[in-house]
Amino acid sequence: MSNKAKYVKETFWAIASKGAAFIFYYALVYYLLQKLTVERWGEWSAFLALLNVILLISELGISAASKRYVAQARDTVELGGIVRVSLTLRIIASGIYVLLIALLVRPLLTSLGQPEYVDLMQRALLLIAFYGVTDYFKNLFEALHRLRFTFVVNLFEYGLKFLLALVLFQNANQFAGIVNAFTIATGVALLAGALLTFRTVPSLFASSAPPKFMRQVYFYSIPVFLMTIGALVALEIDTIMLRHLRTAYDTGIYATAKNVVMFLPHISVALSMGIIPGLVVFDAAAALGRRQAYYRILVIIVGLYMLIDLGVVAFALFGLNRLFNNAYAAASVPLLALTPFVLFSGISSFCGSLLDYRGLAWLRAINFSFTIIANVLLNWWWIPKWGAVGAAAASSVAFAPYCALNLWQAHAAFAKEDGAHG
Repeated sequence: MSNKAKYVKETFWAIASKGAAFIFYYALVYYLLQKLTVERWGEWSAFLALLNVILLISELGISAASKRYVAQARDTVELGGIVRVSLTLRIIASGIYVLLIALLVRPLLTSLGQPEYVDLMQRALLLIAFYGVTDYFKNLFEALHRLRFTFVVNLFEYGLKFLLALVLFQNANQFAGIVNAFTIATGVALLAGALLTFRTVPSLFASSAPPKFMRQVYFYSIPVFLMTIGALVALEIDTIMLRHLRTAYDTGIYATAKNVVMFLPHISVALSMGIIPGLVVFDAAAALGRRQAYYRILVIIVGLYMLIDLGVVAFALFGLNRLFNNAYAAASVPLLALTPFVLFSGISSFCGSLLDYRGLAWLRAINFSFTIIANVLLNWWWIPKWGAVGAAAASSVAFAPYCALNLWQAHAAFAKEDGAHG
């Protein structure tokens, strides 16, 4: 199969994978918005933000860091050993992490002034354990360029989350049914990922890994983990701070606007999944051709996200009232304030993926530190003044330097090889 055909095929499955997540995620959001009041939706959104923080931290950078080594070894005899060792590290890390959360969840939530979420978070411990390993399989299939398997895992995970939530969430005052639905769905997705891995990776238990490979993955996971911390600060801390600094109503309004745009950056992620693994392995002689292909896709992404932003503006002005009831009409203004965030995050996701695969995660982590600092400070400044609109504006402004730095560093990665070739 030609490179172009391979990119098209993998990009199709990447889009299908993200599309499945998109459809079922928003179906669940719509269902909950119809079932809950703004205040109850705000309370669920605040809990989900806390849960997402814990889930993102549970990744510990290991799954994403492993992609670099799996991509480099996908056509070698060491592949089975590399997958076995990195998966073992993933399982051990998840087990230790869940034990720590079980010990710390009560004092942590009490110190945050949200003890009402303790029982729900304890119920979610199994979900936290499943999440990291399931995420590992998704990253593995991306690095192997077997994105049809990522589609299968996402279909099980998000499809079952939605269907099981319809069955298990019967009382609007009890969120335990949603947590149970998420746990069962993620467990089934994990099982599907494991079975597909055993079928796909040759000599999984027989081939050897490079000496001290687990140590390599662990140390490279550190900058990736720092970016995960930055991501949760940039994407979830605003909801948590809004609930703390304002009201459940403000949180519900902001969560409505945020959920409209939450999956839009994943379009860029899908394109990255299908294209970047094929572009990142290059030497000085191949750098120019890879660079030209990279910039052609980047131009397409910029144009695509400008069109998407126009669609978001039109939806905020004319479509929000028609899709949701009048109680959520106030979400239109924060939704407009989030349109720069959509553009910046779409561009930076594509560029950042290249940096990760090229072993430049430390640079990306440094870039993201600007976003972390700016987002927290802007939220503290703007949320008390403007509520949901302030939180939305803080996200958009904070992502601007991260986008610019990722563009520059990705360009430099190719320029370095061009210079070596010259």
